[in-house]
Amino acid sequence: MASVVYDNKAIIPAPLVTITKAYRSSGDGDKHGINYEISLVGTLLPFKGSPSGNYPLGDPSDAFWTLGGYPPDETYVGGDTPFVRLERKQEALRWLFRQDGKILEWYGGAGSPVKCRPRILSINFPEGQWVNRCEYRIDLEAEYLTGIVDEDVFDGSGIQDVSEEWQFNEVPGHNGKVYEISHIVSANGILTFDESTGSETNAWLNAKNWCDSKIAGVPDNNFVTYATSFTNWVNGSYTKSTNIAEKDGSYAITETWVIREAGPSELAATYIEKSFTIISRAETNTIDVSYDGTIYGLQNRERTGGSSAVFNAKAAIPTNSEAKSEAETSIGTLLGDYTIPTSPTQKNITINAKDAIVNFNFNWLAGENANYTQENEATISYNSTEGTYTLTLNVDIEGKGDTQTDRLNNARNNIPSDSNALALAQTLVGSQKPVGITFSNTHISKSSAVNETNCTSRTSWTWTDKDDNNVEIVVEIAYPQIIAAKITIPGRIAGPIIQRINTATAKQIIVSYRSEGHDSKPDSDTIADTMDDAGGVPYGPLISPWYPGSYILENDRESWSPTTGKYNRTRVHTVTESGS
Repeated sequence: MASVVYDNKAIIPAPLVTITKAYRSSGDGDKHGINYEISLVGTLLPFKGSPSGNYPLGDPSDAFWTLGGYPPDETYVGGDTPFVRLERKQEALRWLFRQDGKILEWYGGAGSPVKCRPRILSINFPEGQWVNRCEYRIDLEAEYLTGIVDEDVFDGSGIQDVSEEWQFNEVPGHNGKVYEISHIVSANGILTFDESTGSETNAWLNAKNWCDSKIAGVPDNNFVTYATSFTNWVNGSYTKSTNIAEKDGSYAITETWVIREAGPSELAATYIEKSFTIISRAETNTIDVSYDGTIYGLQNRERTGGSSAVFNAKAAIPTNSEAKSEAETSIGTLLGDYTIPTSPTQKNITINAKDAIVNFNFNWLAGENANYTQENEATISYNSTEGTYTLTLNVDIEGKGDTQTDRLNNARNNIPSDSNALALAQTLVGSQKPVGITFSNTHISKSSAVNETNCTSRTSWTWTDKDDNNVEIVVEIAYPQIIAAKITIPGRIAGPIIQRINTATAKQIIVSYRSEGHDSKPDSDTIADTMDDAGGVPYGPLISPWYPGSYILENDRESWSPTTGKYNRTRVHTVTESGS
C-alpha cells in the first residue's frame, strides 16, 4: 500500500512523488552540495481519505489519519456541500505544511521508507470546479534522503553558493615593493535540519562553517608568488573583518595583509610599519616631531606568535640614536634649521606578547638648539600710584641629553645672563613699552628654581624704570599763616577774644631724599645740590639771611648704612618775609 506521511500524519490518497537531484556548483565547476527538489502531486476527495473535511473550524490538528490502513469513508447526510469539504481539506493541508523540518516519508509497500526533513517552498491548488475532487501540488527541497543509496558525499552541507577571491594591490611610496593582499570568502547558506533530532541550523551558520574552513591566517604561497613574483617576503599587518547577514543567510570574511619583498639574505623575522609627523608651534618657535611604528614579530616568515616571534619583534625596536637618525632622514628638509635632540621628550613602547606585536612612539621637541628647549614669557605693567613701569621675564628651560646629568646641566647652564634677559624681555614686549621709558640694567628681583627630576629650570627677573639707586625725592612746602593772639576771659560766654598782632609764620621748604644700592656713601654736596634744585632753593654766596627773600637752611640731617647701602637725608629751608 502506497503511503505519504508528514509529521506522522498520512495523506490519503497518496500523492505522486517526483524527485529532482540538483547539484550546487561554484564558478570553477566545483560541486559543493546537493539539493533534492521534491514535488507531491495528488487529489483531494470530499468524503474520502485524509485529511478529513469534517473537523472543528480552525483546528485541523485531528483531521489527519494516524493509524494503519485507510480511514473509513464519510457519509454525506446533507448540509455541507462537497465544495465546502474540499475547502476544509485545503485548509488542513496548508496547516500541515506550515512548518519546515518535520519528517516526510513515503513508501510503496515492502522495504524501508524514504525519509527527509524538507523545507516547504509552496502549496498550489490549481483552478477547477472543486465539485467532486481538487488537485494540489506541494513543492519542497531537502539536503538529504535516507532510505536510498546516494552516490555523492559533500562536506559543505547547507551551502547554496560560495565565493573565494584573492586581490593583490601594489602600495606605492615605499622602499622596495609592498603589496596589500585581500582574501575574501563568502557563502550563502540554507536552513538545514538534523536527520535524527530535527534540530535546525540557521542558514548563516552553515555559511559561516564553510567560510571558517577557508581561513588560514596566512597568504597562499602559490598565489603570492604568481601575483607578485616575490621569492622571499615578510608578512606585515594583518586584519580580519566579518560580515553577517542573518536574514539573508549569508556570511563573509575578509583577510588583509601587507607584505614586503625580502632580500635573499634578509632574515625575514619582522615587518615594521612607520609614520612620521611634524607639528609646528609658532608660539614657542619649536616643532614637535613624532615617529610611530608597529613591529610584527615573525617566526618562519609567518605571524604565528610565540616566544621567538616576540623576541624578534623586541630586538627590532630602534635605539634613541637610531630613531633620531631615521626621523631626520625621513623628514629631510622639512626640519629646516631645527635640530632634533638625541634624547626624545617622550618614548612609549607597548608589547603584545600573544600576537608578537610591538608598538613604539618617539616624540621630540625640536628647536634651534639640540641641548635644551626654552620658553619665554614677558610682562610689562604700570603702577599709577607710584608712576612707575615694571617689566618681568620668566624663562623655562628643559635640558636635553642622553643622561639625567647631561639634561640637568643643560637646564642650569643655559639660563640667560642678566643683560641678555633684559634685552630678551624688551624684545618680547616690543611696542607695549612706551617711548622714552628705559629700564635699569640692575634688576630689583631675581629668582631661580631647578627641578632635578624633570631636568628643568625656571628663572624670573623684575625691572622698573627707576634709576639704579631707586632714588626718591619728596618736596613738602609749608606756606605762611597769620598768627593771632587768643585771650581766654573767665565768665565770657562768647568765648575767647581773638586779637590780630600783625605777624605771620615763615614759609618753609622741606626736601626728603632716599636712595639704595650704594657701595659707598654718596657725595654730600652733590646730594645737597640735587635736593635744593628739587625744592627750588637758589644757590649762591650773595644770599644773606638778612636780605628779604633769602632762604635760610635751618636743618640738614643725613643717615647712611654701609650694611644695606641705603642713604637718607632731609633739608629744611625757611624763606624770609619777602620770599615767595
